[in-house]
Amino acid sequence: MTEPAAAARCTIERFFTALSARDWGAFALALSPAVQRIGPFGDRVRGRDRYVDLLRGLVPSTYGNDVHRITCASDGGTAFARVTEHLRYPDRELHLEEAYAFELDPGGLISLVEVFAQTLEADPGGFGSAASEESYASSGGPRPDERPVTG
Repeated sequence: MTEPAAAARCTIERFFTALSARDWGAFALALSPAVQRIGPFGDRVRGRDRYVDLLRGLVPSTYGNDVHRITCASDGGTAFARVTEHLRYPDRELHLEEAYAFELDPGGLISLVEVFAQTLEADPGGFGSAASEESYASSGGPRPDERPVTG
C-alpha cells in the first residue's frame, strides 16, 4: 500500500472509530471544515459543524459499526468502505448494510462522504424484498422479463 493510501485508510478508520464511540471531537478531526455529506436519501449537509450536529442528533447512544473493508486509491484521494451499522433505539434495533464513498482533500481530511444503504424492508422496484418470501431470490418467482411493466 502506498503512503498516501495508508494515510487515507488511517483517516477512514479514525472516522468510524470516533463515530462508533460517539466521540464527536475526534470525529470532527477527520473532516475537512468544508466537508459535504450526501446521505442515502440524497440529503445533503455541508460543513463540519453541521455534519457533526446532524450525527449527534441522529446516532443513538447505543451504536456500533462493523467495518468489513476499506479500499483506498493509491493517491489517497478516494476511498470506499463496506460497513454494517448497529443502531439500538428503545423501541427497535436496526442493522444496516452500507457502503461509504469518500473523497479526501490534499491535507488528508475527508471532504466528501456519500452513504449508500441496502434497505431489506423496502421494495422500490416491486421485485419483492430480499428478506421476504416474495423475493425472486428466495421464491423462484417469475423472471424479471416475465413481470408486467407498469407505469
